[in-house]
Amino acid sequence: MKIPQTWRKKALIIVDVTESFTLERNKYIIPNINKLINNIDYDLFVSCLPYNEKWSLRVEQVWWNDLINKVDRLDKTIEKSLKDKNHIQLRKISKSAFKWDLNLGKALRDNDIEEVHIVWYESNDCVLATALESFDLWFYSFVIEEACETWNTKENHKKALDLLKYINLTNNSDFVWNKETKFKNI
Repeated sequence: MKIPQTWRKKALIIVDVTESFTLERNKYIIPNINKLINNIDYDLFVSCLPYNEKWSLRVEQVWWNDLINKVDRLDKTIEKSLKDKNHIQLRKISKSAFKWDLNLGKALRDNDIEEVHIVWYESNDCVLATALESFDLWFYSFVIEEACETWNTKENHKKALDLLKYINLTNNSDFVWNKETKFKNI
């Protein structure tokens, strides 16, 4: 993974890395997230856990009836890696991590965060929504491609990453970086 090394204070936003969303075909991503946690000097870690109320749009419009009135559990290996880190956890009732349980934008600003790296699930849904809203809130925003996946088709995953690359919101966007940018390869 190619991670930009900038002077900005940064946070890792971990979207929906839960026991329910971890499948045999996507769990290869978890070691990549752990590499980020253990090898990059993030100033803050944010884990987002999905939560549904009966009245939520995720139930009403998307028909996602799982986790009604209960919070899923963070993946145990990720939880262990975050144990002694500056970490906040929030419940997410919408696609973007910036909605509901906690004012994430304020929490990031309170910690002087200027740059966020976003990982996990789903690249074409919650990760995409979080990246776009993060950018709109004036945070430098990068989806870490090697630490994202989707529940549905690989084609949707590729389309989402292609869109994010095109608008310079991934760690592998071709024209984001100037020649002076330094990277850490992990």
